[in-house]
Amino acid sequence: MEIAARENESPQAVAAKLGRNLQNTYSVTEREGVAIIPVAGPLFRYANLFTMISGASSYELIARDFTAALENPNIKGIILDIDSPGGEVNGVSELSNMVYAARGKKPVVAYASGDAASGAYWIASAADEIVVSETSAMGSIGVVGMYQGKSGKSAETVEIVSSQSPHKRLDPTSDDGRSRIQARIDSMADVFIGTIARNRDVSVEDVQNHYGGGDVMIGAKAVNAGMADRVGSLEGLIAELSSPTSPRTEGFFNAQNQPPSTQEKKPMDIETLKKDHPDLVAQLTREGASAEKTRLGAILGSEEAKGREKLAKEMALNTDINAIEACQLMACAPVEEPKATTSFEKVMSTVTNPAITPASDDADNDIDAVASRIAAAI
Repeated sequence: MEIAARENESPQAVAAKLGRNLQNTYSVTEREGVAIIPVAGPLFRYANLFTMISGASSYELIARDFTAALENPNIKGIILDIDSPGGEVNGVSELSNMVYAARGKKPVVAYASGDAASGAYWIASAADEIVVSETSAMGSIGVVGMYQGKSGKSAETVEIVSSQSPHKRLDPTSDDGRSRIQARIDSMADVFIGTIARNRDVSVEDVQNHYGGGDVMIGAKAVNAGMADRVGSLEGLIAELSSPTSPRTEGFFNAQNQPPSTQEKKPMDIETLKKDHPDLVAQLTREGASAEKTRLGAILGSEEAKGREKLAKEMALNTDINAIEACQLMACAPVEEPKATTSFEKVMSTVTNPAITPASDDADNDIDAVASRIAAAI
C-alpha cells in the first residue's frame, strides 16, 4: 500500500491533469487556471443536433464559452485548441472580432493541434499569439462558393423571379450570373484577408503574397511565413499560462493574486506635500498663478465688461467663477449709467425731476399754461 501510495497519483491529481469542466460552459476544460476551448471539426453558426453528434462546432457555443472563461476571475489565460478545416462564413467574423476585443484582458493563445484552415484560421488570427504543432496545416485563406446543378427532369425545379428583380436568382452557367457571384465571393474574401491583416498587424499585400494564396503551410513553414508565431505544444502552453512568473500572466497575478498591502498609508495634506514634494508645490503654484492671471485678463478685457466695469471687477477679484460663465452673466446685466463729467452735468445729476402736473382736472393744457407750471416748479 505504501508503494502504491508513493508511485501512483491521487484521483484529484489525475483529474487536474486531465482537466475539469469549467462551470457554466459547454465544452471548456480548466487546468491549473487555464481554460482550454476546443474549436474542432466543421464550423457552423448555430448549434443543433447535427453539430452535437457529428463532432462539429458552432460559433454560437464557442462565443458563449469564450465569454464565460474571459469573465471567470479564476481563469488566468485562455487557449483556443484548434483542429478544424473551417466552415460557414456567417458568424465567423463576429467570433473573430470577439477574440480580438479581448486582447489586453487575459492572455489568449490559439494552438493549432491539427488543421487551422480557412474560417478556423480567421478565428486563430485574432488571438494574442498563434502556436502550431509540427504537423499542423495552417492557411487556406479564401472563400469558396458552391453551386449544385440539376440532373434529370425529376430533379428539375422551375423558379419564376419577379421582373423587377432580375438578379435575385443568378444563373452560374451564364457569363453575367457567374460574374456577379464571383464579385460576391471576392467581397467576402476582402473582408477575410483584411481582418487577418489587422489581427496579425501586417499589410493586406503581405497576407496575399506570403500567406499561401489559399494553400496551407505545415508547422515551421507557417511560422517562417508569418502566419504563426512559433512551434510548440499544448502542455507547454498550459505550463506557461499557469505560471505566476510567466511574462504573459504576470500582470494578471499582480492584479488578482497579490495580498493587500500591510503598509500603513500616510495621509497627504498641504504641509506634507510641501515638505515631501517642494518642487511639485512650486510648479503647481506657478501654474496656478498663470491660470489665474489668464482668467482675470479674460474677464476684465471682455466685450461684456465694457459698461459693466464694476460688475466685472467683482466677478474677477471676489469670485472663482471662470471667464466663460462670467461673460455670460455680464451679458445679461444692464449697462451701468455713465458718470457726469462736466460741472453742469454734475449739478443736474443732483436735481430730481420736478413733478409737473395740472393744477386741476380742467386746467388749460396749452403751451403758456405748461410753461407757467414749469416756471412755478423751478
